Amino acid sequence: MSILVLLLFFGILGIIYYGDSQKRFMAFFAGTLLFPNVCLFVKNPSISPQHIILYTFLAIECLKNREEFFRGVFRNPLVIPLGLSVASYTCTALFNGGLLSIDMYYGVRDIVDTFGYLIAAYIVGKNNDIHEFAKSIYPFIVICCFFGIIEGLLNANYPYKFINSAFPHYNGLYNLNSDISLGQSWRIRTCFTTKHPTAFGTFLMTMFLFYLPYIKKKVIPFSKLLLILGLLAVNIVMCGSRTALFCTLIGVALYIADRFSILVKIATIGLIILSFTAILGVIADNFKGGQGRGSSIDLRTQQLIFSIVTIDKSPIWGNGNKYASHNLFEENDAGQMRVEDSSGTDMGGLESVVFTLLIDRGFVGLISYYLLLFWIFWLFYRYRNRFSERDDAFIIVGAGILFLTLSGSIGNSSAFLFSILGLQLGNFVQEKEKQEDEEDANALPSADLHQDGQKQIQLESN
Repeated sequence: MSILVLLLFFGILGIIYYGDSQKRFMAFFAGTLLFPNVCLFVKNPSISPQHIILYTFLAIECLKNREEFFRGVFRNPLVIPLGLSVASYTCTALFNGGLLSIDMYYGVRDIVDTFGYLIAAYIVGKNNDIHEFAKSIYPFIVICCFFGIIEGLLNANYPYKFINSAFPHYNGLYNLNSDISLGQSWRIRTCFTTKHPTAFGTFLMTMFLFYLPYIKKKVIPFSKLLLILGLLAVNIVMCGSRTALFCTLIGVALYIADRFSILVKIATIGLIILSFTAILGVIADNFKGGQGRGSSIDLRTQQLIFSIVTIDKSPIWGNGNKYASHNLFEENDAGQMRVEDSSGTDMGGLESVVFTLLIDRGFVGLISYYLLLFWIFWLFYRYRNRFSERDDAFIIVGAGILFLTLSGSIGNSSAFLFSILGLQLGNFVQEKEKQEDEEDANALPSADLHQDGQKQIQLESN
């Protein structure tokens, strides 16, 4: 089985090297899901198959499409917020270690490992048809959903075990030498090949909101669209991530509120409210906590206070890039990475990106990160009615911002979100440039007529 996994990995690298831009991105996207960042070729510095797939894709794009690559890096619509984020990482390193410190290395790695997905997808989206990607990746998403359902029914995760066992090192939460069962007495939990059910939930939410607007686009047959949305919805429930379920519903509500008639809005929002009312008590009880109940509101409050106390000496630039993961997290008896405060109280895993951003990069890092997210949201929302193909992308951004705030980016789950957003952003710019070229072309005849008229007037006057 390990040989098959390695053949799959090198096969994906082969497609990235030899395939065209569309096929390269499909292999890149599939590989990001199939190979989590907890299986490693090298432990220190950590080099996972997921890292290698990202770096290989960026390198191939640079070699084969150099001009578009550098335009994607330096001339994209997000150059200002991305530049501010890079400056934040740099200043954090300078104030905590220096230009040539290990802190600067961690900053560079984090920039590439986080925003590399956004840039890679943007380059592809700017030069390819996003609808072709939606149709091409469809079978892969359906297969993943079936594996997720089987995992939930059997309460055993074999793909995760086989994939992670094929590599020299493993840095995950589960014991690969026994059956991997994530189910709890009060909920089903699945993670497929990701690090954690929350990471799988990020993927499922992103893909559900990506395919949802195709209801009104005659690109995918309605029966196939209904199948994939149904499978994704079932998996969102089965993965056990309350944040994924909640944020998906928020995304659906945003889509309905913006796209449909007032009667449909009222009826659908009414159904959502009734559904929320039916399950609100259960969700509230789960979030209030108790042992074995996951992250509670009380725990999140304690985590926020802990984060603020941790940066009391460096609130502006934080304690250093990757400070939290390298200095605060420790493995408990269950093999989970947790944080304890000075009194020994378990702070859990600092689920929200707010906590880790504050500790690592201070308030400047936190503001620059959210500036990027809200910049994307405003860009899509502002042009939602001007460019027909991008009038729905803002729902993924809105739900994604909420998801990252509530449950963080465990298992590099933001890679799924940024990959789809980058693809949509590239397609948005492609459509915007085409429309501007058409407007310029239509304006040329009238300008020529105006010049001819002026010349005729001058001749007559002479």
